[in-house]
Amino acid sequence: MMAGSGISERIAAWVEANKAESAALASELVRIPSVNHPPNGDEAAYQARFADRLRSLGAEVAVYELDGVPGLTAHPAYMPGRHYANRPNVHGKFAGAGGGRSLLFSGHADTVYEGVEPWRDGPFSGTIREGKLFGRGSYDMKGGMAAALEAVRCLREIGVRLGGTVYIESVVDEEHGGANGTLAGRLMGVHADMAVIPEPSNLIPYPAHLGGGIWKAEFTGKSGIGFNGEELVSALDATVSFAMLLGKFAGRLNELVPKHPLWRHTDRGLSVVVMSIVSGDTQRGLQEKQPADGKLNFWIEGYPGMTDDELIDMMWAFYESELPNFPILAKCRPRITPLIRFLSGSEMPSGEATDLFLESVRRAGTAALGREPAPPQGAPFACDGFMFNLHSPTPALVLGPSGGNAHAADEYLDLDSYYRLIRWYAELMADWCGVSEGE
Repeated sequence: MMAGSGISERIAAWVEANKAESAALASELVRIPSVNHPPNGDEAAYQARFADRLRSLGAEVAVYELDGVPGLTAHPAYMPGRHYANRPNVHGKFAGAGGGRSLLFSGHADTVYEGVEPWRDGPFSGTIREGKLFGRGSYDMKGGMAAALEAVRCLREIGVRLGGTVYIESVVDEEHGGANGTLAGRLMGVHADMAVIPEPSNLIPYPAHLGGGIWKAEFTGKSGIGFNGEELVSALDATVSFAMLLGKFAGRLNELVPKHPLWRHTDRGLSVVVMSIVSGDTQRGLQEKQPADGKLNFWIEGYPGMTDDELIDMMWAFYESELPNFPILAKCRPRITPLIRFLSGSEMPSGEATDLFLESVRRAGTAALGREPAPPQGAPFACDGFMFNLHSPTPALVLGPSGGNAHAADEYLDLDSYYRLIRWYAELMADWCGVSEGE
């Protein structure tokens, strides 16, 4: 049950009075680049600052390198090929007074790279204007992690002592199909009764998320110029035809796969996305022949419970059925290999514990938003939640702020949603973990 209207009023007043400081924290985190560029990453400076912030709030802090985590590389969910020197995970523990339930906030420190598109203020400016905070990672997902830190500060400064323990962890290497950092946290024994992943959810609780994978299709044709009447096979034509076939496969995939109940709120189905096409000698401005090779990267999504083999098998069956419409694909067939680990879709396990937690989330959200929050839905993206739901005893809910332009230029965090999220997290901590006697 909620700790009482008195605590809710104090939380609300604190959030209102501390908006400038809260925005400054989020801006500071954005100004520390933490770009993931596989197989390496530059999270070290950000992680050091995050650890300092946890210490300043009174947390017991552990900073550890992934290379020292027992059993990590042998775990079936581990993705090889990444380097973790000077890329530590950070874990903070705020011990409760006892008798309450525990709650973990887990988010990734790394961001995608800044890109080649122009930014108005620069990717790491942390500029605040018109109610928005701009910069790489502001929306995905430093804003959400700053909200968790600020929620702890809020309860501390208004004198609320929780019964249960709150954990906040910042992990490395989630982007680009990583999630080894998240797995490391589970193997280090960081388990709580429930977890919240502050990925950008636009203040909608997501108890489930999509899965997906990125594959590479490579084509080899017969290059040259047909001076002697020989038959040439353009790998570029095959690559473009395959891109068109994948566009048609998206429709077929959504005919074959019934929509999961948690995604029935939207018209959006499972996506199939062509992510890049390269063909020929890209170093030359003028080509003298038909290209001998073509490469195409593509993404296919799946609901919880679907596997990578299942998705690719459906794609190949559709490919064979479409050869009359794309005859060049009979002459020039692709070699398909995965580029990242398959990110499994997952959902919180059904049962009393999940029901109790989602009800706590609803109560806390109602207090924070001044209205009933949106009902639980399926996230329209893949994330590292499967490391909790499939590989740990801790179920994970995705709940984060609003914003826009994730992974693109001029990414931004909506500050009003950020302040509401701070309050939501503080209310949730009080509701779920309980308040110790005397508060």
